[in-house]
Amino acid sequence: MAKNNHKSPASKVNKTPLATSPKQEVKASVDMNPSSESATMGWVEKITKGFVPYIIIAILGLAIYSNTFNAQFALDDDIVICKNEYVLQGMQGIPDIFSKDLFDSFYKQMNTTAQLAGGRYRPLSVATFAIEQELIGKMVLPESIVNMSNDDQRRLATNSFLDNYLKTNWDENKNGVGEPAEDTNQDGLYNDKDTRVKGFGMRHFNNVLFYILAVSILFVFLSTIVFKQNKLLALIISLLFLAHPIHTEVVANVKSRDEIFSLMFMLLTLIGAHKYQSKPSLKVLLLVCVSFLCAMFSKEYGATLLILVPLSLYLFTSKEKSLRPDSIDMKKYLPVFVGLVVTFVIYYFIRSGIVIGKSNVQDTELMNNPYLLADETQKLATKLFIFLKYLITQIFPHPLSSDYGYNSIPYKNFSNPLVWLSILLLIGLIVGGWVALKKKSWMAFAIAFYMLTILLVTNLIFNVGATMGERLVFHASLGYCMVLGFGIVWISNKLNNKTLIMVITLPILLLYSIKTYSRNFAWHSDITLALTDVETMPESISLNGNAASRNIDLSELPRNKTQENEYVRKSIQYGLKAVKLHPGFVNGFLNLGIAYAKLQQLDSAKICWDKAFKMYPSHPSKKLYYDLLADSYYRVGFNLGGQQKWSEGKSYLQLAVDINPSNARYWYDLGGFAYNAQDYAKAKEAWAKAYQLNPADTAIQKVQGILK
Repeated sequence: MAKNNHKSPASKVNKTPLATSPKQEVKASVDMNPSSESATMGWVEKITKGFVPYIIIAILGLAIYSNTFNAQFALDDDIVICKNEYVLQGMQGIPDIFSKDLFDSFYKQMNTTAQLAGGRYRPLSVATFAIEQELIGKMVLPESIVNMSNDDQRRLATNSFLDNYLKTNWDENKNGVGEPAEDTNQDGLYNDKDTRVKGFGMRHFNNVLFYILAVSILFVFLSTIVFKQNKLLALIISLLFLAHPIHTEVVANVKSRDEIFSLMFMLLTLIGAHKYQSKPSLKVLLLVCVSFLCAMFSKEYGATLLILVPLSLYLFTSKEKSLRPDSIDMKKYLPVFVGLVVTFVIYYFIRSGIVIGKSNVQDTELMNNPYLLADETQKLATKLFIFLKYLITQIFPHPLSSDYGYNSIPYKNFSNPLVWLSILLLIGLIVGGWVALKKKSWMAFAIAFYMLTILLVTNLIFNVGATMGERLVFHASLGYCMVLGFGIVWISNKLNNKTLIMVITLPILLLYSIKTYSRNFAWHSDITLALTDVETMPESISLNGNAASRNIDLSELPRNKTQENEYVRKSIQYGLKAVKLHPGFVNGFLNLGIAYAKLQQLDSAKICWDKAFKMYPSHPSKKLYYDLLADSYYRVGFNLGGQQKWSEGKSYLQLAVDINPSNARYWYDLGGFAYNAQDYAKAKEAWAKAYQLNPADTAIQKVQGILK
């Protein structure tokens, strides 16, 4: 880590040292030889003056994320947006969004009261999804769906492979009538495809705009508070943060808008606190508290402001040279700090009444708790290693993945040298941060921001339900980019060459931008994401399961039978690997069953579904899966009847009625097959059952005459 001191070589030759305190602010330029000084000053002033930095940020942001505008949804987007009953209500759903757990609608659809450990309360970003829904047009269900019971609706909505049953209308003009102009995919139907396609572009575009806004606010914070006299350094850091490939998940995955909002309102809180410090007023103090509350409503990272705000005020505004309490004028800090504490208490009571104290399944399911099979030593060693893994991924963001769950990163132990390297890194940052704090260097803020936000997601303090995730390091990246930007300018100062700043910065930005742009293609849809990332993390349970499911999706697109079956076989390949890695993987067995059913390997399908529902007997889609299986047995049997193979067909129809004994049509045809197979006792039994179930059916009434 580069140290700041008054006697650096750069300062000795009258070159600009980077700021370590308000007394050592970085100058806007570095003195060059007389022939180049004015030219150097010229281009620095041009790119850092007025609105130019914001234009640069906007252009670069739009350029590298332009290929997300035609993207679809991926991962939890479907749960949080498409299948969230409160979002689909538009503005009317906002009160429920602020009074319910993030996944409340999903829990109801899954017919469970279980909740992820700690709950998920991020209403602010979800409220924007509801506002977008209002602008796009609220979804209106047809009468056939509306008239169903709530339980039946939920069962219907949770079965992605039976989406054709769920017909939804777009009601842009809110007249409650389906109209041709509202059919976005021009297939003549008002269905789920219309619903999904309609909202993609707006939501992705808004995500990019919010990201650009957040980075612009970051530039304001850096240029007006941290590096007051060096807007060039502030701009470099902002652009490095903007283009960093590890942020792709946050921007390209619409659901991760909560990460963007969290950082944005954290920065606004910091800016507001400093504004209050320079010009105290009740209005500014209230705005600080509101920004802090918005940060907390976005994501729990906002709690770190209880430390970061006083720290930044001490580093960047105070004249105290000592950390001793008697040397610090607490009156300057007290109003802001009290306001933050009161706001946090209000937030805590709001949140606790919504998500705390409910049952959870986090610790008993491997997919939600990747450390479930690790002993205590392995848990600690792996969690410590993850700290180093995050830093390595930030320095060299390749390859990237949407999942780092169980088995993606093998458990570590303390015999692994990388674990000890991570421990040394942690100690080094703590010591470096303390030294920087005593010197009142901005580096103390960068280290604190990095450490506080990353420690929240390493599972060392809280169980976050994932070994690691690229979205989880989004905030910490700010600390990393501050140090990286500082390093670039520091090197140019040491070598007395201002142009080196651009010589080093531009290639890094170019490489970051190319990687980010290319990574966006993986996030185009669930299909592209799963099939891309499973190659990166071939031992991931989740990715193998997703790849299996997505190959089923591909098999259902219009194509010839050979191509369809090839995708189904790929699905089985990924599915078998997923359940091998995790024999308790319910969704893995469900998807395997679907694949086997599509290949007419119905006995294998039944075995898979039996295993799944033995592990999850209250699954809300259980009846639908078995109804699908029964229908498949029925169709095979019926086709055999067309070949005059009555006895073979009868056995399949018997399997159908064994699974779904309430279907009168199955019993009726079973009776016919038995009759043609000269099994008259069975025919009589089956027809009698059919009549019992549906006496009004005219065909069934006729066979009653035959029996008599």
